Amino acid sequence: MTIYRIGSFVPYDSNMFLIIGERTMLIDTGSGAVTGPIIEYIANLLGGRKLDAIVLTHRHYDHIGGLRDMVPAFRPTVFAGRRDAEAIRMGGKDKISRLDLAPCPAEVHELSEGNVIDLGGHLMKAIETPGHTEGCVCLYDLETRALFSGDTVFAEGVGRTDFEGGNMAELRASLHKLKELEIDSLYPGHGPCLEHGGKEAIINGFRYTGE
Repeated sequence: MTIYRIGSFVPYDSNMFLIIGERTMLIDTGSGAVTGPIIEYIANLLGGRKLDAIVLTHRHYDHIGGLRDMVPAFRPTVFAGRRDAEAIRMGGKDKISRLDLAPCPAEVHELSEGNVIDLGGHLMKAIETPGHTEGCVCLYDLETRALFSGDTVFAEGVGRTDFEGGNMAELRASLHKLKELEIDSLYPGHGPCLEHGGKEAIINGFRYTGE
């Protein structure tokens, strides 16, 4: 399995991760402010292969805005956490950016705790981690012990809880859940990735929650 971190042309945009194994998956789509070069880059990395799935870690605009262009370009199956899926389906006014987000141009399949996406040789387990939004999900590779953490936890810090849907108590509970996993590498929604020390980053994250 190969993981490509895909950057954006827009400051503070989300990280996007293209995973290529026997099957292919993109985690998050960025804000969609600039999509043409990103779509071209992803297509080049795929080398003619289909993009099988897009997984959205949560509903904020900087992670889902690219859907409107990426879904028609690649026609993947789209997944999101069960508590954020309806907001992604419907679109509407984003409370953070004040932008109007288009409804998802595809069916959004709901991910619940323990659901697994099989990439062929790598099983990506969904972990519900509310706190930054109600429906945040992380993906945990059972083979490599890599965690794709969205905005729940970063290499240094944790996601904000002062936006609509944020809840500090839920975020602390989510960190406690993640702390029980054997995590090696960390691929967060913003900032640098960690090839090693992912579990330590989660433990350090408690400092930002008042614990």
